[in-house]
Amino acid sequence: MASRRDGRVISREELHELAWSVSAKRAGLLLGVSGKIFARICSALEIPRPPLGHWGKREPRPPPPALPPPSAGVKDGWKPGDPTEHGNHSRWVPQPQGPLTFADFQDSRRLHELVKPAAKALRRAEPGPDGYYLKPGIRRGLVDMACSKDGLEKCLRFTSDLFKRLESPENGHWVAIAPATRGFVRTRIDTAEVGAGRRKGVFPPWSPLRPTFVSVFGVPIGLAVVETSRPTRMRYVGGGRYVADSGRAEDHVPPTWVETRNVPTGLLKLVAYSPYYDVPWQRQWMETPGKLFSLSLDAIVRGLVAGAHELFLELEKAGIRSG
Repeated sequence: MASRRDGRVISREELHELAWSVSAKRAGLLLGVSGKIFARICSALEIPRPPLGHWGKREPRPPPPALPPPSAGVKDGWKPGDPTEHGNHSRWVPQPQGPLTFADFQDSRRLHELVKPAAKALRRAEPGPDGYYLKPGIRRGLVDMACSKDGLEKCLRFTSDLFKRLESPENGHWVAIAPATRGFVRTRIDTAEVGAGRRKGVFPPWSPLRPTFVSVFGVPIGLAVVETSRPTRMRYVGGGRYVADSGRAEDHVPPTWVETRNVPTGLLKLVAYSPYYDVPWQRQWMETPGKLFSLSLDAIVRGLVAGAHELFLELEKAGIRSG
């Protein structure tokens, strides 16, 4: 088994063997880290570890389970000095909820692992106080996205496609949900369209417990996908319902009135931002009518790479290490 001084990548297979050969504390000493960090490394690399009390049992102990293949985006190993992730975050794995549906089967094939819990939660969600944007009942472990019921499937597909493109072999930028230990801060995401006449301060009815971020060459960049909204004249028609105003009040049973409401447009916006409180930085990409947003993925990835260089310089000025 390699030690910390070797400086080479230690494979998942070697770490799996180590995890089932000695205690986590002893394994950490061999790698030059604490037992808690070793446990986090195994969690991040999806390596099963012995249950509590395993090392207190007399011989013979139960044989170790087979090492499962890694999920998309999970690295092949760990190297001392990695600026990541492996010692500082773990992927949240949702627990099964009820029997699998056909939608679950489809999601397992087309959606990124981090997007699957959001798909399940948002499909069950109801609109929040604004009457449009979905508000899930849970906030833990969900990627940062906000959309209406009509825009949900489109939002899920784009977010999944974006994460897969970022983590593809040719790019190699991993995406994760920030752990509490990193202390990352999520900026407030405005859903309003960018342009003349926009109304500021239009926010979704929910936000995730922790930011979603992508690590680009070791520089963390917060990511949020939202369906944009547009101020629209809407008429109240009873029962809590609003419809686009036609200008004909006589078509509806009183009481009825007109007010301007921020209505989802069906178009998406990607917001990339600095997850550091004292370092402001942000970039946005807007979907345009008639053009599939997923066709812009390569340009978005290039923009995030350029943004990582910009953010790195800002972090250096602030005296913050991004790794």
